[in-house]
Parts: sequence; structure tokens; C-alpha cells
Amino acid sequence: MKKSLVLAIATLPLLHSCDVQPAPEVAYLTVDTLMVAPKTNQGTTSSRLTTLWIEQDGEQMGAFIPPCTIPVFARDNTTIRFIPGINLNGSYAQRNQYEMLSPNSVAWDLAPQSMKNVASARTTFEYNTAYSIEVLEDFDDVGLNYVHTIKSDTTLQLTSALDEALNIDGEWPNKSGKYVLPPLTRGEFKTLQAFDLPKYGANIWMEIDYKTDVALTFGIFANEPLQSIQAPVVTLFPNNKWNKVYINLVTEVSAYPAAQDYHLFFGSINTSQDTTTTYLDNIKLLY
Repeated sequence: MKKSLVLAIATLPLLHSCDVQPAPEVAYLTVDTLMVAPKTNQGTTSSRLTTLWIEQDGEQMGAFIPPCTIPVFARDNTTIRFIPGINLNGSYAQRNQYEMLSPNSVAWDLAPQSMKNVASARTTFEYNTAYSIEVLEDFDDVGLNYVHTIKSDTTLQLTSALDEALNIDGEWPNKSGKYVLPPLTRGEFKTLQAFDLPKYGANIWMEIDYKTDVALTFGIFANEPLQSIQAPVVTLFPNNKWNKVYINLVTEVSAYPAAQDYHLFFGSINTSQDTTTTYLDNIKLLY
């Protein structure tokens, strides 16, 4: 008992001498939406940016899902960097910074406990000029850049019907692609053009707007000197409203380094007794 009392008394000066630092002052940023502003020949404004990463003076502050209120340090002349993010391959569990869009930066004076509404101009992003952007198909021209494969039981069509085509406010014409599958049939389509894509771990992305009654698969054909290898990348569940997906092809493309080039494909198999319809629009390739 005496030893314990002596130990407790001996530690009191140590506890008393600890420095207690005051908590840093905080300011708040409010963000409503994330948007994309493409330039000419980069396609439409269609986007589904789901996550915003924040850096302050080079320090990561975290990832946030708009609309949101974001705490940052209250500082004068502080640099805030806004980095857009997406759901990888349509998965809500996998959120990635999207390097195909350039981050935005701004220098502000942020007073303690202040609330700053971030203007939409700060959270509207342009495509990164370091990468190539190919609009594979927007379905607005007469011809099509996808053809059906020998396994397909149907063909790709154009539609401008109000209840079918994707309608983006302020953009025209409003045409989309569609294919219809009777019971127990398959639809499969690949690009007319073969692409020389970067390998060895380089990120390659596709952006697609879609609506479908049946599971929809996207992937590649790796064209090696003596064979063409089909490699599915992701299969999307049916949905009855237009959605946008960001698909990363890095694993499948890099898996075939001997390929001379690659075709891109999408398709479905209707195993039901009902007729299904799949709609697509704004198919982009970015690398």
C-alpha cells in the first residue's frame, strides 16, 4: 500500500507538466453538386460524380458525398483542392478519385466558425488534357461505330422516342442506341475500330449511360497475332432508369501484353421468356 501511494505522488508532477494544445479553429464548406464541363468533341455533360476529395495546403482532409458540409482548418490564404470521384465499375463500395478529370484549386481566407458555400464553378470539372478522350458512340449520327458479332441474334438500332432516348437539358439531338432481345436470345456488339491501348498497369476508362431490362456486360477483345481473346470486365444489373457507369479496363488490357490492339464490346443474354430492351448512350473511351 505504501509503495502504491509513493508511486502515485511521484507521478503527479509529470502529469501536471504535460502541454495541452488548444484544438485548431475550424471553418466549414458546403457543397451541393458535382458536374462536368466537356469541351468540343468531348461528348455531353452527362456525369455521375459521387464523391469529393478535399485537400487543404497539400494535406488530405477526407472524402465526402455531396450534398455535404465539410470541416476544414480556419486559415488565411489557405489553398483548397477539390478532387472529383466516381463509383468504380458501378459499385457503391468502391469509390475512386477520377484522374480523367482535372482537380480545381482555390485560395481563400477562412475565418473560424465561418460557413462558405462553394460555388458550382468550383465543383464543375473539365477533362484532363493529359489523357486521350474518344467518343466511341453518341448515336447522334447516321452510322454506328459498333457492329454485331457473329454470336448476336439482334442488331443495334437508333431511337429518338421521348420515352426511350436519354434527354439531357440544353443538349440536342436526343438520340440513343437500343437493341431488343426476344426470349432465349443474345445480343453482342463490338467497336468497328481496334484501339492501341496502354498496358502495364495504365488506367483505361469507359463512360457509358445505360438503361436495361437484362444484365449487361462490357469487356474487351484482345487481338493477339494468332487469336482474339474475349475478356469480360463487368456485368451491370438491370435497371429501369437511365444510369451512368465508369468502367476501368486496366486489369483486362494489361493481362494481354502481347495483344496488338483491342476491340471493345458489350452484350446481353436473355434467358427469360420475356422480350427485353437495352438502351445505351454517350459511350466514351479515356486513356
